[in-house]
Parts: sequence; structure tokens; C-alpha cells
Amino acid sequence: MSGAKVDLSGGAQSSSAPSGFGAGGPGPAASSGYGGGGGFAQQAAEAALQDPTVQQQLKEAAYTKAQEGLEAARVAGAMAAEELGKYIEEGPAGISVLCFLGGLATTIIGILGLLNFGYGLTSPFAYVLNAYLVAFGIVTFLLEADVESMRKLKFIGRFSPWVEGYQMEVFNRANFLTELRGRGFFYLFIGTLAVTQCFVCLTFVAGLWNMLMGILCLLMSFGINPASHLQGAQAPLTAGP
Repeated sequence: MSGAKVDLSGGAQSSSAPSGFGAGGPGPAASSGYGGGGGFAQQAAEAALQDPTVQQQLKEAAYTKAQEGLEAARVAGAMAAEELGKYIEEGPAGISVLCFLGGLATTIIGILGLLNFGYGLTSPFAYVLNAYLVAFGIVTFLLEADVESMRKLKFIGRFSPWVEGYQMEVFNRANFLTELRGRGFFYLFIGTLAVTQCFVCLTFVAGLWNMLMGILCLLMSFGINPASHLQGAQAPLTAGP
């Protein structure tokens, strides 16, 4: 009987051994080995980034992209400067076109600022400033509009008599706007208003453009054509309306 007990006890111990072995042995080890793939990939990536050769390749790629971006910006800037120079070379007539475009852009930017109604609660000064920019922008592009060219357009031509009457009314009530010098100070005033609102935004760009137009008008009012002056040619223009 005692031998049978020993055999049963040994059998019980033998039967419990696989359970203990399966619970504490290969289970966690296998799980750890399977789940370590993500960590291995991360470690491999970090090791690659620490490689001086890889770092040099990344630097060269970033430098190449930066050079391409700078070259594209340089080409675009050169083209814009060339087109701007063509209008400046035309004298007051060309400046009038640039001022018209600036007034139109100033109006649109001001309207976009007014559409942000929450802006009026958080920054009431800036909101009122946008309203002034809309008003001054409308005055500018209507004042600089070419009535003769408007008459040739099918849809816009019907507004040419009204625009012409508006221009005459402005010239009668604000004589300083009939001359380049007066317009120059007016555009400088608009520009200084716009650039005070923010530093990196569309309003700031519109302000710089208006200030540039104001400076060009003032230079031409003194008989200085910036385009011809830069080229070393003397071609003074008559300052008139």
C-alpha cells in the first residue's frame, strides 16, 4: 500500500510539472521575442541615423532642395521685377496701372479681414483698420481706373460713366489727388496703416505695396523715373495728373 502511495504521489508530481513548465518557461520568453520586432526596427532606424554616411546624405539632400527652392524664388523674383520695371518705364501711366492693382488687392484683403467677425471682438482696432483699408482701396482702384479701357469691355463698360463721374467728383473735392505728389503721400498713408497691423500676413504685403507705389509717385513727381535712373539714363517726366 505504501508503495502505491508513493507511485501516486510521484505521478501527481509528474503530471503537475508540465503545467508549471508551460506557465513559467517558454510563455513569457516567446511573447517577448515576438513583440520585439517593432523595437528592433526602431533601433535599426536610430542606428542608421547615427551613421555619418547617412547623416551626410541627408544633409546633401536638404541642401539640394534648399538650393532648388532658392533658385525658383530667384527666378520668380527676377520675372516680377522685370514686369514691374516695364510698368515703371511707362511713367505715370504705368504707375497708375500698378496703383490700380494695389487698390484692388487692398480692398479684397480688407474684405477678408472684415468677414472674420470674431476678429472684431478680440481685436477691434484691427477690425476697424480693415474697414478703412476697404474704403481706401475702393478709392484707389476707382481713382486709377482707365475709363477708356473700361468702355471697350462688354460687361464692365456699362459702369464707365459712373466711374468717370466719381473720378471728377474726387478731383473736385480732393485736388491733391490730381497730382502724383498728392497721390504719393496718400498711398504712403495707406501703406503705413496696413503694415502696422501685423508682420507676416497679407495686410502687411498690401501695406508694403502701397508704400512702394507712394515712393514711386513721389519720385516721379520730382521728375525722377526710377527705372531709367537705375539704367543710368536721364529721362525726367512731367509731374501731372
